Amino acid sequence: MSAMERAGAEDIGADAERKGLGTPATRADVIEKLVRDGFVKREKKQMIPTEDGVKLITVLPDVVKSPKLTADWENALTLVAKGEYSMQEFMAGIEDMVKGLVQTYHSVSDGQKTMFGSSTQEAKRMECVGKCPKCGGDVVKGKFGAYCKNKCGMNVSRAMGAVFTDSQIKSMLEGKKTLVKGLKGKKGSYDAYLIPEGIEGYSYTKDGKEIKGFQYKVKLEFPEKEK
Repeated sequence: MSAMERAGAEDIGADAERKGLGTPATRADVIEKLVRDGFVKREKKQMIPTEDGVKLITVLPDVVKSPKLTADWENALTLVAKGEYSMQEFMAGIEDMVKGLVQTYHSVSDGQKTMFGSSTQEAKRMECVGKCPKCGGDVVKGKFGAYCKNKCGMNVSRAMGAVFTDSQIKSMLEGKKTLVKGLKGKKGSYDAYLIPEGIEGYSYTKDGKEIKGFQYKVKLEFPEKEK
């Protein structure tokens, strides 16, 4: 996260509202998404690129993967805020960049086509990790995390604001008491054991659309504090 905060800092003007990649509130989520999508993995205190992560960086255009792009946008937005540059000009610049990238990289070489989606990798992604507590269907690991193959609406990958690791998903699906760190509460984050006690429905509204689904119904048990 500190590396993300410093990325491109030397190219961002002193008046820019934000520095680095992302915001303090979103950097951790960006890292979690990279882990869930299989582009990086955790090894002790390090974040290591996976095979797919290395391949993705190999095929992406340099301008897209450089922190200087974020720096340029932040500097431009600072000028917009000062009235020295119009939002229309800013958006037109982004549109021109995207059009140029599409024209330049409109085709994919045969070598690049074979880089992703090998049968071995796909089989690993579709590994069954347990049975869905709602419908009994197979829960498998997909590109964007674990899900029920029956698509019954059961959220098996998170609870109470925390995204589960593979081992935690398996443990919860087996109905076991599972230690989860970084649960979100009104007074901040905390650690607790989650004990599955069935499922419950949930719903919320996002962008005017009602989102419904099912999640674990859990009982909390707190670890004993060290004396």
